[in-house]
Amino acid sequence: MSAPMVAILDDEPEIRQMLSDALQDAGFRTAGFGRATEFEAALRKTAPDVCLVDLGLPDRDGLTLVHRLPLE
Repeated sequence: MSAPMVAILDDEPEIRQMLSDALQDAGFRTAGFGRATEFEAALRKTAPDVCLVDLGLPDRDGLTLVHRLPLE
């Protein structure tokens, strides 16, 4: 079984990298996104196990995005 996947959506590259490094050190796989449009496109291909979403994104309100995420 592969490690759980965490999607990180934050427009600040330093924050994405810090979170990714910490999660990978803890045994998770990560995928980072700087814009909501990139994140939504990736969701069409694969569903992460957990999503960390910045609420203040440049191209979309993060809270609105979270409410629209498909739940499985």
